[in-house]
Amino acid sequence: MPEPIIVGVDGSRAALAAVLWAADDAARRGCDLRIVHVVAPVVHGGQPYERSLDDAVREEGERLLAEAAALADEYRADVHVSTELLYGHAAEMLRAQAGEAAAIVVGSRGLDGFAGLLLGSVGFALAGHAMGPVVVVRGVPAMVQGEIVAGLNPEDAVHPALDYAFEEAQARGARLRVVHAWDMPSSRLGTGFGLDTDVIAQVQQERVRRVLAPWTKRHPGVEVTESVVRGNPIAALCEACARAGLVVVGSRGRGVIRSAVLGSVSHGVLHYASCPVAVVRPRVRSG
Repeated sequence: MPEPIIVGVDGSRAALAAVLWAADDAARRGCDLRIVHVVAPVVHGGQPYERSLDDAVREEGERLLAEAAALADEYRADVHVSTELLYGHAAEMLRAQAGEAAAIVVGSRGLDGFAGLLLGSVGFALAGHAMGPVVVVRGVPAMVQGEIVAGLNPEDAVHPALDYAFEEAQARGARLRVVHAWDMPSSRLGTGFGLDTDVIAQVQQERVRRVLAPWTKRHPGVEVTESVVRGNPIAALCEACARAGLVVVGSRGRGVIRSAVLGSVSHGVLHYASCPVAVVRPRVRSG
């Protein structure tokens, strides 16, 4: 059975937009939708406990879940929807579920545990550490867009963003635009001294084509456009995503500092992209 898409809700408008996006994606992928809400447990004597059935915070959480489930069912009646109330820290609980999810989906701005998602610890903790795709939905997404944008660095050893981008393009019947931004190498004589930019651009184009070859072979029905440009990768991706319904970037998942874990490109795209952003970290499978 396909893994479910898991979406976190907190009662904010951004979270409800995330529910719509997740329900639409679940319908296209033919998988279930699980809606979760995270509340802080009752702590007594240093030990956490679930809240009682008549606890006001628990009742509010159940109400938020019911509201989100009704919205998803009204929008996509063909998707099986379940809800779950969790206790703990929002980022930790969602990250723990990533291993059994096709994707984790959250809103770009939230309340309580999801507050300040783009700038705060929750967003970085999810996008930098959760296995697989983490989709951040900004505002009310346009459900029908004819293009998906994916960032590519040919020097990376693995390309989890390409896996997800091609799957999404195939599920949506969308075009896929793969963006690689490059710049002239530096030397002690100056940046790009004596180098032919046309030759370098051609080399970069060929590298991108070689990297993409296995994916284009596995997904022959996906129309792929290669955008190899000289410049800043964040600017190139944000410019391209103005015409897209989703932009997909990879996360190396290395280091202990947030910016190092998430990566400067992923970090920048999360801040500035005008459409939903998927940050994809490689999955580590046991065995």
